[in-house]
Amino acid sequence: MQGSLWQQCLVRLANELPEQQFNTWIRPLQAVETEDLLKLLAPNRFVLDWVKQHYLPDIEQSLSTLEGG
Repeated sequence: MQGSLWQQCLVRLANELPEQQFNTWIRPLQAVETEDLLKLLAPNRFVLDWVKQHYLPDIEQSLSTLEGG
């Protein structure tokens, strides 16, 4: 699979989450990737808090799967 780790994660999440939820909460996130770090940036505090509370486990699981554990 090609693309950055975050791009691969977005593809997985788009397939797992309802389209409206994905577009509202996940798509606005921006990623800053380095060799050993993925930092997600939200457009505002509300989105940040909502994603942390409702989607962080899904994001972490997807990233873990993509990284091979």
